[in-house]
Amino acid sequence: MNRYLKAGIRSFVSVVALIVLLVPTVVVSGNLQKRKTSRAKRVDELFNRNCARCHGADGRSDTPQGRLFLAPDFTAAGWWSKNSKTTTSKALRSAIVRGKAAMPAFGKKLTRSEIDLLVERIRSFRQSERKS
Repeated sequence: MNRYLKAGIRSFVSVVALIVLLVPTVVVSGNLQKRKTSRAKRVDELFNRNCARCHGADGRSDTPQGRLFLAPDFTAAGWWSKNSKTTTSKALRSAIVRGKAAMPAFGKKLTRSEIDLLVERIRSFRQSERKS
């Protein structure tokens, strides 16, 4: 067999092997990115539908109902440090499930995973405040 033909076949096989190895990686990483994006979108929608009326979409509670009911500003470092016992994930979960002060209980309205997502979202306001 001609040595140029052999070299061409080897190159072709190498390219095919590379494609076979890389395509699944690109597809999987694309799917993971879509899942992360859809999860973030779901969390935002969940928070906006159930919490933003009082706590505001940005977590600052700068809304008419937030001011009326004295809802906490989740972006304020002072609130997090002053309320360190009630800002643990467990305490936040409990407040969402059972309600607290003027806040209604969501334990029968939301699933456990939705409540966990809301706790994660609330805690993310603290993270965004630290970065500012």
